[in-house]
Amino acid sequence: MTWTVVPNLNEARDQLDKRFPGRDTRSDGSIGDTAHQGYPSSHNPDRTGRPEYRDGDNVDEVRARDFDADLNDPDGVTMEQVVQLWVTLARSGVLWWVRYIIFNGRIWHRRYDFTTRTYTGSNRHTTHCHVNSDFTQAADTVRGTDWRLDQLGAPVPVPPRPAPGPAVAFPLPTGHYFGPRERGNRSVSGYYRRRFRGRTDRQWLAAWTRQLVRRGWPAGKGRRYLRKAGADGLYGPEYRDLISAFQTDQGLKRDGLLGRKTWDAAYRNPVT
Repeated sequence: MTWTVVPNLNEARDQLDKRFPGRDTRSDGSIGDTAHQGYPSSHNPDRTGRPEYRDGDNVDEVRARDFDADLNDPDGVTMEQVVQLWVTLARSGVLWWVRYIIFNGRIWHRRYDFTTRTYTGSNRHTTHCHVNSDFTQAADTVRGTDWRLDQLGAPVPVPPRPAPGPAVAFPLPTGHYFGPRERGNRSVSGYYRRRFRGRTDRQWLAAWTRQLVRRGWPAGKGRRYLRKAGADGLYGPEYRDLISAFQTDQGLKRDGLLGRKTWDAAYRNPVT
């Protein structure tokens, strides 16, 4: 059994080394020491880091890296600036696989939209910045990451979120929703070639997905959501996860079912 760090975090290290060739690396770290092995930690490989997650191969991934806070930059760029850059990019969805960042007694977590919170762990991470990648196979395979270090010293451009665009009315009858095929007539799954307002059920579900993609959501084959099947319009676990995540983003009831409120939110509401 061997272990490796997920590629996107190794790319962060390499780009820091290139941008700050004189930086101190004594506080850099990846795989956890003996103390980490006594409890679940993303510094541990899969077997002890997240026991319920397996890739099914012979390599265990470590999904965290620490980066020494001392950049020794002649222009005065600090790790605080690096952290704020990465937090901004994570919040905007550019670094969508970042789960959280810890530095100098503070944590920025996706759960709280990467707002600043006090970190209550025993290690305040004052000598280094901790970056945690997501516990998903999609996050594990990300390569070619640009951590945008060339933007330091200038305002960080945040990719604009597209406007909602023309609203499309919810196509199903009152009381119906897109959901599992085993839930009866009101649950429209895409498996039975039902037609509503001139389109099939599969076409409508795929159209709603395209609206999310147009507004910046990473959905489709090889992406964070609908990674395996893509936007095929057939409701299943991947669609449930996408709908649930969007409902969380919108502050809606998180049931994984695409009803009128969730449909309308994609066309009318601000999204993050």
